[in-house]
Amino acid sequence: MNSPRKPLSATLRDWQVTPPADPHFRHNVWQRLNAQIPASWPAYLRGHAVAWMLVTVLTVSAAALTGHATAQAKVKADRETMVVSYLVELDPRVQAILKP
Repeated sequence: MNSPRKPLSATLRDWQVTPPADPHFRHNVWQRLNAQIPASWPAYLRGHAVAWMLVTVLTVSAAALTGHATAQAKVKADRETMVVSYLVELDPRVQAILKP
């Protein structure tokens, strides 16, 4: 009933695949690789113009908001310093309470 089998390692050692050689294989591979490379930097920008404009607008907006917030904090701190200095100069009693 059971026929004797060859061991798996011997079967794998004897097994070989010989595919037919494609004479245009190298040429076809280089064509596919060259098709994936964009032509130039301007061509890339034209293809992705909307995305780059969005990135630019968001970056400039974030920088403007950050700069505005920083400037407002600086103005507020400077104003507080000037008010304290002014009040100390006007009234010596305030000088005891507010120390610049």
